[in-house]
Amino acid sequence: MKVANPAYELCLEQQTLWVRAIGVWTSRDIREYIEDFRDIVQPIINRPWALVLDVRAWQTSPKEIFAGVTDNSNWCVQHRLAHVIALLPADYVIGWQFLKATAIEMPDTLVRQRADTAYEARRNLFAAGFLEVNALPDEQKTG
Repeated sequence: MKVANPAYELCLEQQTLWVRAIGVWTSRDIREYIEDFRDIVQPIINRPWALVLDVRAWQTSPKEIFAGVTDNSNWCVQHRLAHVIALLPADYVIGWQFLKATAIEMPDTLVRQRADTAYEARRNLFAAGFLEVNALPDEQKTG
């Protein structure tokens, strides 16, 4: 059952999945996230795709969720993920926890970047060919 205040938002745009992680995640949140994530990217995994992980509103979460995060990261790499951009919070500890949770063995071909704003991420994805239009939707203009 989905809750009124979701723990994440997913938005598929061309060959890019935008993920916004919100608040503290529970075991149920990670299970639902993985299911929704894999469903939404199905149309694009037949060729290289990109992922923007916005964890600026995410909070430190129980260690129980990290097995799911690691599993999903491995699944992404196995399904042609080619480019990842992370929007990290100002809080160093939260950013470190997120990076540690997603630290898996990555292929040399996977491009990993950090960006300060959604606009910067969008510019990078446009330059890399994952977005065809270099325009910001209204909801992403604030970065």
